[in-house]
Amino acid sequence: MMILGLVLGLLLSLFLYRLAIRLRASPASATVRANAHPLPTAEELDAVSYTEILDNMVKTVPPATQAGYAVVGGSGFLGNYVVRLLIMRGETNIRILDLTPPAPDVLENPAVSFVQTDITSLESVRAGLTASGTPPSVIYHVAATIRFWERAEYCFPASYKVNVIGTKNVLEVAKQLPNAIFVYTSSVDTVLSMPKFCRVDWDPFPAELSDETPTPRHLHEGCYPRSKRMAEQLVIEANSSEMPTAMLRPGSSILGPNDRFITSTLTMSQVPVWDQSWTSTHICVWDAAAAHLLLEDALRRIPNEVSGQGFVITGRGKPWSMEHGRAAVRHYATRELTFVQLPPLLMYFMAHVMELFLFARYHVLAWITGKLPSLTPRWLGTAVFLQPATLDVQLVDSVIDDSRARKLLNYRPQWDILQSIRYSVDEIQSGKVAAEHGLKL
Repeated sequence: MMILGLVLGLLLSLFLYRLAIRLRASPASATVRANAHPLPTAEELDAVSYTEILDNMVKTVPPATQAGYAVVGGSGFLGNYVVRLLIMRGETNIRILDLTPPAPDVLENPAVSFVQTDITSLESVRAGLTASGTPPSVIYHVAATIRFWERAEYCFPASYKVNVIGTKNVLEVAKQLPNAIFVYTSSVDTVLSMPKFCRVDWDPFPAELSDETPTPRHLHEGCYPRSKRMAEQLVIEANSSEMPTAMLRPGSSILGPNDRFITSTLTMSQVPVWDQSWTSTHICVWDAAAAHLLLEDALRRIPNEVSGQGFVITGRGKPWSMEHGRAAVRHYATRELTFVQLPPLLMYFMAHVMELFLFARYHVLAWITGKLPSLTPRWLGTAVFLQPATLDVQLVDSVIDDSRARKLLNYRPQWDILQSIRYSVDEIQSGKVAAEHGLKL
């Protein structure tokens, strides 16, 4: 028995050792990281400029159509920039449907109207899209709830209600509009393979992704990608000659003021870090907004080639590691940033403990009170994000090949990751945007 115990202990130790390594790199990491952008020098960081790109963004999209536009979720992170780009190119009939009004400078623009809308209510969507005035003929459906940290079945209704039912409602009303065009914002997470960390060296996680990549055997099981895949299917099924539809899958993440990565790094009092080496391509929010206008144009020009399809899109330049991205944020920050280095193996186990605790809390409270409690207790703060589903999308190398979008949509990303970082930091530190980010409940 003693020998058996020693053997089992040795095997467990060996497994934990290999798991710790797997949480820092996958079998495909070497190739991606060899091509990653090196850490710029202080002089190179200081020389970064984005003013010319910002001034010329309108030149990257087709001219104004003077059609009626409805931006569902136009007050949110990405929707705000879609609206701003429509204004910049001279559109005069832009309707924002959202629960909350947009920024004051957007709402004050005479081209913009706002209709408070709850997309989970069919009647609310119908009222929003058929409100007085010229009915919209182009619908950008950007609204979503991004509960990336959840994967348990009891959590799924919160994502399903907004991302699936909400999309179904918008599609149902949009079909009744004459000559409508429907552009849907999805996510690269819907087609990204899910890592299987416990398989350690036998987890052939693919680090590169394109529109031609075969559907992975193991898709992400988190509530957010599951619900977005279901919504994608609704969009595909709604495609017709009367209302062509298509989807964008930006990734690996969207960078800009109020994002999850740059803004949280800049504003949190302490930033816990356990993903330093993981490397990905990302997209600036301005490029993501431009892609929406380009996809709309393609649905007009070449509907037979793009309708009913999805397109992955990303930014310009090489992939960056999380470590180098945070170093760039630190360089531009006007206050000292504190990074707390934590071992990935510890965080992996803590994530499962957190998920188990939340599961037990929810069901015990439901049993005691006879009512459904909140899924995310606010007293936990950002600690609630430390769950396995978060690690599934965080501890991956992901390089996106968007050559198909460049070919068919004429998509030409203008921003690289470093320019996105500097722009975001400048906007937040100047007070032009509120220091809100995607890691706030």
